[in-house]
Amino acid sequence: MSDADNVFVTMVHAWSEFVLRQVGRVRDVGRESARLSRQLDREWDRDLDEVARGVWRQRWTEEHALVWAAYQLDQWARRLAKERGEEMPEEDVLLRNARNAVEHLDEALFDEEHIAEPGDVLKKNRSLRDLPGGRLTIAAGGKLFDNLELGELETFARRHLDRIER
Repeated sequence: MSDADNVFVTMVHAWSEFVLRQVGRVRDVGRESARLSRQLDREWDRDLDEVARGVWRQRWTEEHALVWAAYQLDQWARRLAKERGEEMPEEDVLLRNARNAVEHLDEALFDEEHIAEPGDVLKKNRSLRDLPGGRLTIAAGGKLFDNLELGELETFARRHLDRIER
C-alpha cells in the first residue's frame, strides 16, 4: 500500500467510524427528545419544556454533524477509489445538497412553521433550492433535514467500514 493510499484508507476508516458513532448519538438524543415530548403531552411543565428545548438544540446539532460527517465519508471513499483506479462511485448529490443547505442555512428565509426556503436571490442557497421540494424543515425527528434516512446513513458507513477492514 502506498503512503497516499494509506492516508485515504485511514480517512475512510476514520469517517466511517465517526458516522457510526454519530448515528448512535442521534438515536440516543432522539429517544430522549421523544420521552420528554410524551411527558410534556401528559402534563405541561415549564422547567421540563426548557429541558426539552435544550435536547432539541442538541439533536439539531448532532444531526448536522452526522450529515457533515457522512458527506466527508462520501468524498474520501470517492478519492480512495480514484487513487486505486477503481470505478468511482457516484457522488451522493442529495447528501451534498443537504450538507451545503445546512451549512448556508443562515442565508435562507424562514416562516412560522420553521421551514427554510431559498428566497428570491438565485445565486444564494442553490443546494437548498435543489433539495426535493426546494425547502428544508427545521425540526428534529423523522428524516434528517426532510431527506436523509438515519438507517441509510448507518448502512452507508458500515459498507465502507467493512470494505476497509477486509
